[in-house]
Amino acid sequence: MKSPLTLVKSLLAVVGVAAVSAVSAAPAWAFSFSNIAGGDTVGDAYVNSFTFDVLNGGSSVFFHIFNSGNAAAPSMFISKVFFDDDFGYLSEPSLYGTNGSQVRFSGGASNDRLPQAGNDFTTDYAFSHQTGADNVFGIQAGEILGGLRFTGNYNDVISALNSGALRVGLHVQGLPNGASDSYISSNTQDTPEPLTMLAAGAAVGFGTVFKKQRERDKKAE
Repeated sequence: MKSPLTLVKSLLAVVGVAAVSAVSAAPAWAFSFSNIAGGDTVGDAYVNSFTFDVLNGGSSVFFHIFNSGNAAAPSMFISKVFFDDDFGYLSEPSLYGTNGSQVRFSGGASNDRLPQAGNDFTTDYAFSHQTGADNVFGIQAGEILGGLRFTGNYNDVISALNSGALRVGLHVQGLPNGASDSYISSNTQDTPEPLTMLAAGAAVGFGTVFKKQRERDKKAE
């Protein structure tokens, strides 16, 4: 039977391999939004509540839209998602995955206008929440639209989002006093895939166990 120290070393080796494999996978990118210059300011304080991820699906790219919520505006929800893709980085839009009974969207190619964005934002694709009592099918606080699929080259899409050649817009409703506001994608942050974070977390955990076991062995000598 293996000693506890040997067992921990074996587990660390397995986790190390998993971590290296996970890191080598293409990462997801997390994007934030910014306020629209010259637009309404009623929603400016809530802009950090909204983000989206872009994942690599081979010949497809996947967008997940998040609303983390804000205690000062508990009823706000994302009602529409817009894409300004003048250079054709995306095509063949569709919805995929299980969004749950409380998040329902539909849409596709469209020339719908992002409120307050003016002519600077020309819509090529738009997705709207389905109508329902109390706007229940919009992206409410703590919910995700997961998600939107397009045919496209992942690296080209990420570069275009970083440069502003491709932009995502949001229309948010249910703000205090019945107001609404709009936002456009801005900053980016490279984030590891969930598998990478899981492997890294496990490695740290096993590393702590290994360190404590080694200290106990030294004391016993």
